[in-house]
Amino acid sequence: MRRRSGGIAGIALVACLALAAKDPAQPGAYCPLPKAGEVPSCLSDAQAEYRDFFLGGQEGGLDEAGAARVEAAVRGAEGVDRFEALSSLSYGYFMLARVQAASEKPDPRLIERLEAWNALLTEAYQESSDDPRYRAAVRAAALDLQENVPALGLRCTDAEGQVTRCNSTEAVVRAIDATRQQTGLRGAISRLLASIFGRDDTEATP
Repeated sequence: MRRRSGGIAGIALVACLALAAKDPAQPGAYCPLPKAGEVPSCLSDAQAEYRDFFLGGQEGGLDEAGAARVEAAVRGAEGVDRFEALSSLSYGYFMLARVQAASEKPDPRLIERLEAWNALLTEAYQESSDDPRYRAAVRAAALDLQENVPALGLRCTDAEGQVTRCNSTEAVVRAIDATRQQTGLRGAISRLLASIFGRDDTEATP
């Protein structure tokens, strides 16, 4: 019986470790948007770091200095800090979009900020080719917003470079997926050249 108990305990421990590895509250992971609008527990550290930004979003507005700090970290922070900033930006986008969608007269300044955040998410993905985990987190954030943000009349750019209307982050997801396809194609070409010439064409690799 002791052996059996030890085996069960071992299985339970492995299961707990596996769940912890997937827990979005773990450092270096994207914190998904809450379904009910509350600040998720995995944003507790970020909420303390970017207090003014979160307060502004919860009040339906925007603290400019706080937003600038978050934006700068999404662009240039390292390690866990960039994931916290990305998750904060996503939550702020979510809260701001909800308020704007419910308003009879949305604030053009805040709508422009959401459009700027779309561009920032696209930039963050394209400029982080050396960090696949962060790239995956940026894509997860864009998809999360696309699925959960109410319809807004934002300006975005289509595949032909024409300005059109979009609800939230559709254009960001399209740009990210286009980059992924191009990267995959370059990788396939590199592997093909390597098989033909017996070398690796490093210029074809992103």
